[in-house]
Amino acid sequence: MKTKQWKKAAALMSAGAMTASIFAAPLAVKADDKVTISFSFDQGVGEATQKMVDAYNESQDKVEVQTVILPQDANTVHDDFVNKLASGDTSVDVMGLDVTYISEFGSAGWLADLSDLVDPSLTEGMLTGPVEGATIDGKLVAMPWFTNSSVLFYRTDVLEDLGAEAPDTWEGWMELADKAKGVDGVEYGADFQAAQSESLVCNWVEYVWGNGGDILDENGTPVANSDNNVEATEIMKKLVDDYAPEGITTYSETESEQVFKEGKCLFIRDWSGFWSSGQDEGSKVTGKIGATTLPVGPSGEDSHTCLGGLDLVINNNVDDAHKEAAADFISYMASADTQKEMTLISSQPPVVKSVYEDADILEAIPFYSDFADIIATGKSRPQTPKYAKVSDAIQRNVHQALTGEMEVKDALDTLQSELEELTK
Repeated sequence: MKTKQWKKAAALMSAGAMTASIFAAPLAVKADDKVTISFSFDQGVGEATQKMVDAYNESQDKVEVQTVILPQDANTVHDDFVNKLASGDTSVDVMGLDVTYISEFGSAGWLADLSDLVDPSLTEGMLTGPVEGATIDGKLVAMPWFTNSSVLFYRTDVLEDLGAEAPDTWEGWMELADKAKGVDGVEYGADFQAAQSESLVCNWVEYVWGNGGDILDENGTPVANSDNNVEATEIMKKLVDDYAPEGITTYSETESEQVFKEGKCLFIRDWSGFWSSGQDEGSKVTGKIGATTLPVGPSGEDSHTCLGGLDLVINNNVDDAHKEAAADFISYMASADTQKEMTLISSQPPVVKSVYEDADILEAIPFYSDFADIIATGKSRPQTPKYAKVSDAIQRNVHQALTGEMEVKDALDTLQSELEELTK
């Protein structure tokens, strides 16, 4: 990758971290014969989103969108939306909702069914994973807005010195890690996030999916302690014990990224934005970062990455006129042209597949030429109305397995029992 290219992309991705300082309250139902709708989202995507909202308002004369910007805190945003929707509040028409909460909100009947409100062709050109995650019981209850997924980043200089290609299995990466120790400053083979947190859930499900397992089957029945899952978790524990830094079970993104930027690790599993931040000034691996799909386990066939991101949803409490106006707005935000502009401004990974092939996008963010195939493997975390409790159960039990407080099989048996209780 050319130095000029990655510096340009890094600048763009850094711009995406800037936040807006404009806070606006929703106005009356109509202003100058326009239907006025309010759009609430978190400050983390504020600046780029406000620009898209302004462009939409200028593009037509029937709908006026006013923004309500919340703090960049997932729990605060979640609780604010729950309080409003559960009480029948109509002060917010459209929300930027974390993908992990779509099942919870959709199952509660709080989200409008978009099937008859938006053109079905909108989702035909989107990545499969985000669309599946926005669909509950066959109904599209959310419009994929932007997404994200993890990537296996690795040291290209180390592989070049070893004359090796990037493996596609965990066994292959462990064999390579054994050879890489001591090469170009490498002290550890593996780097990821294993603190008891949501990050651990995202990591663990990828081992499970890549080994042919799952957490809930197609009927929503827990299968957490399957043989595939036990084997997958044993692989993760082997990496913790034999290949990762000693403190890995306390690492979130920040700690794991720092170790990799110091040049001490062969590879790191991290979110796509690390391609840029990993090459910040002061990083010892600048210009030496490659990207590939997550490895597959011995009982698996396909690689799968864990999806993040936000969807656009419509408050089911508002009247038909506001739903139609909201649908027009979210259709604009989900269009290929708007997705392209949003990506250029913020570098948030788009949900429209064609944007990853756009010449302007690839010139600005050449990493996306590799990332397109990686994010196409994306899957959503377990879709359940009780996701917060499911996540908590996974965090506690898998963390105990990785720290050695419990045997892997015992930890997953306990997890299975807890999930069965939650699904009764």
